[in-house]
Amino acid sequence: MFGVLLGLVFLAFNAWTFGEHYLLKHQSVPVQGSVLRTAFQRHKGSITYSVDYVFNVSGRHFEGSGGISRDAFVRLQPGSPIALFYVPDSPNISETAEMSHNNTSLFLTGVLGFPASLFILFVNLRPAFRQQRPKIIDPLPETPPSSVRIEMPNTVKGIAFTVYPVTDMARARQFYEENLGLRVAHDFRGEWIEYHLWDNCFALSSMTGEAMKPSSEAGGSVAFEVNDVDRFVTQLRNKGVRVKVDPFSTSVCRMAVVLDPEGNALTLHQKRA
Repeated sequence: MFGVLLGLVFLAFNAWTFGEHYLLKHQSVPVQGSVLRTAFQRHKGSITYSVDYVFNVSGRHFEGSGGISRDAFVRLQPGSPIALFYVPDSPNISETAEMSHNNTSLFLTGVLGFPASLFILFVNLRPAFRQQRPKIIDPLPETPPSSVRIEMPNTVKGIAFTVYPVTDMARARQFYEENLGLRVAHDFRGEWIEYHLWDNCFALSSMTGEAMKPSSEAGGSVAFEVNDVDRFVTQLRNKGVRVKVDPFSTSVCRMAVVLDPEGNALTLHQKRA
């Protein structure tokens, strides 16, 4: 029964996917949207990149998601423009222009997907048409094995956020938003400002009081990925930003350390090509 259900679900999924791909291939039109967020996922040694976006059609607001390349993942940030395709009769069906569907995707879903679904149904329905042999019922049913509870370790799952304390929020925001180009994702009473970078959160807070003070010598630090460390440091120097450590190279990257107006140290990081 499970196999039959699986075949039906697979068949319905392929029919829906083929219909959506066909509309995007033959009836879609271009439109410019705006990036909400980007994300990546590791699976068996490979990495896939995706983007959530929003676009407007005739005054109506639509959201969607789709695949992007690694270069686009590095380049895009929340608020960036992005080229899209959508179906005018069904604006909820959309995709990124970079990963638009073609004849190959239609072939995979239409020519391969449907036969595979029908084969699964055939294999699982075939026993129903055969003459069933009488089953011998054991009068003494097996004793079910005792259930074993496996305790999962309570470990760190990832980075929740990186926070820097500030004493002058307006001055700190001007530095991070105008000099570094960060975009505000959340503002809590002007005392906690969040910037979402890829799948990480960087925050400024004036709520910590005496518990945390701006410092370049103590506490944690955050590293921002940039395209060109040397050029970025030159730009910041021209704006009067203090440089604590000039650009230097390691075997895998190039880095520098600058100070924000509160005295916090932040690292600029550039991966080697």
